[in-house]
Amino acid sequence: MKKRKTIKVITAALCIFLVVALAVLGTLLFPLNGKKHVEIWSAGQEFDISKIQTVEKTREDFKILMFTDTQLWADLTINAKCYDEMDALVEKTQPDLIVLPGDNLSALASRFSIYNFIKHMDSYEIPWAPVFGNHDAEIPSNSKNWQADLYMESEYCLMEKGPSNLWGCGNYVINITENNSPVYTLFMFDNSEYTEYESGETREIWMGYDQIAWYEWNVKGIAQAAGRTVDSMTFSHFAFPEFRDAVEKYGVKGEDGSYTIPEEYGYGYCDYLPGAAPVNSGFVDKCKELGSTKYIFCGHDHENNASIKVDGITYTYGLKTGPSPVPWNHAEETGGTLITINGSAEQQSVNIENIVITSE
Repeated sequence: MKKRKTIKVITAALCIFLVVALAVLGTLLFPLNGKKHVEIWSAGQEFDISKIQTVEKTREDFKILMFTDTQLWADLTINAKCYDEMDALVEKTQPDLIVLPGDNLSALASRFSIYNFIKHMDSYEIPWAPVFGNHDAEIPSNSKNWQADLYMESEYCLMEKGPSNLWGCGNYVINITENNSPVYTLFMFDNSEYTEYESGETREIWMGYDQIAWYEWNVKGIAQAAGRTVDSMTFSHFAFPEFRDAVEKYGVKGEDGSYTIPEEYGYGYCDYLPGAAPVNSGFVDKCKELGSTKYIFCGHDHENNASIKVDGITYTYGLKTGPSPVPWNHAEETGGTLITINGSAEQQSVNIENIVITSE
């Protein structure tokens, strides 16, 4: 009896392996590059606020739920656990918008995984806004451009490819509006790949100078249209150098090399310093100069769960959502991060809260 049961288990495991292997092989053998996209931007062109996507604020508190580093792939069992966690988060928080700061899929995601992910996100009937992470960029033969095409065909997804002469794919803007007037702006950036530096080291890529110029153009254009500087927050996959520097300077370092954030600066811990580009291209300095962006959100480092405020800007990791497909990149707590924008355009506050679904 035990022998038969063992044979059934082995057979089931082999069937699952075969399905996963065939799905990944199909992705490798039949590359998809996506539709050609040409939208040229220049700092001298006229700004038109009507071209920016909007989500209308219908209650005093606007809730943004972050699904961070879901890393869905060809393993349906792991995906199911992640989807259960996502469902629980949506049910508990009732968000107005869902944001995904990259690594939505893993490098071993099949095309079926991508289609199923979009279908599941649309099932919430809530607007959702993804950016790409390094693993999204690593999916064999499935370019970010092709993935963006699928996202843009979705009923509820707000992703745009953005100007084709900027670095990356998926630089776009969302205005949260009240009575058709912007009360808050979300900047979505692609900084999702690694690059080799002159030192020979391969590290996180820096924010492009063209992206910074485009950001400034939008901040000033929105301010002119609204008659005031509109508060904003940014979402991208990698942390910025200032986040790393703040944790190193103000975090309390433990014997194991981890950092605890003192309550006077924020909350949480980092098992290691935030992974950020060794080159600082000046994005945060531009944020301080323009006075719009007060919150910067990222993902990528699963074991880091921290928020720290320095020089008027709060840097925050989204809490890892769902199980990791690999054991060496494991988060002790998983769930989501809820961002609540309270009040009116003239007087508002932002509250950040981690919603833990699974804890070990």
